[in-house]
Amino acid sequence: MQAALSTRKATIADIPFLARIEYEASLPPLNHCFWEDVLQSTGTGALQFIEAMLRAGASNWGDVADFLILEEQGKPVAAAGYTPNPENYCPLRLSDLDKIAQNLNWSKETASAFEDRYIQFWGGDLRPFFLTPQAPWIIENVAVLPEARGRGLGKVLLRALLEEGRSQHHSHAGIMIINGNDVARHTYESVGFKLYLTFYAEYFIEQFQLTFLV
Repeated sequence: MQAALSTRKATIADIPFLARIEYEASLPPLNHCFWEDVLQSTGTGALQFIEAMLRAGASNWGDVADFLILEEQGKPVAAAGYTPNPENYCPLRLSDLDKIAQNLNWSKETASAFEDRYIQFWGGDLRPFFLTPQAPWIIENVAVLPEARGRGLGKVLLRALLEEGRSQHHSHAGIMIINGNDVARHTYESVGFKLYLTFYAEYFIEQFQLTFLV
């Protein structure tokens, strides 16, 4: 790892940065965040919602403590989350929706409308096949800030995440991408990920990739 680069675990103080990372990770290849669709009619933006979700500890795709941050000269430039042994791969735990609504000052009607749209998109707390984890340890929300891209920082971050997985005694890890996100796919393959499974869903056309850690 270059001398100017270092990694650390995220803390509560990093939530605004992590919200931006989750937002950036959701954009490719359609340049559109799926949360914007779910949040229609709530008056809440995706960044604001993601931050509230993290503060409520309501994410199935990595709580704050599950994020690793890459810093360049002490400034956060990239991050990714990981979910050991995920039981539910939908992005949000609906059981924590009240906490999110309280954080956002939503009315009961707004929260109910959001829940209805979320279930329409993701099936609530059900586990459709395309959201069933295919590995015991899942890497999620990988993103480098736009102004720091093109310098191989994503590879540095992913290698650090794989080392974290080895330290937790995981035999292999998985990561999902949406078909067409060629930049991410090439980055993942460059650190050892191999295509494991391709599957299709009404909203997302995704690929699942798998690598062995030991």
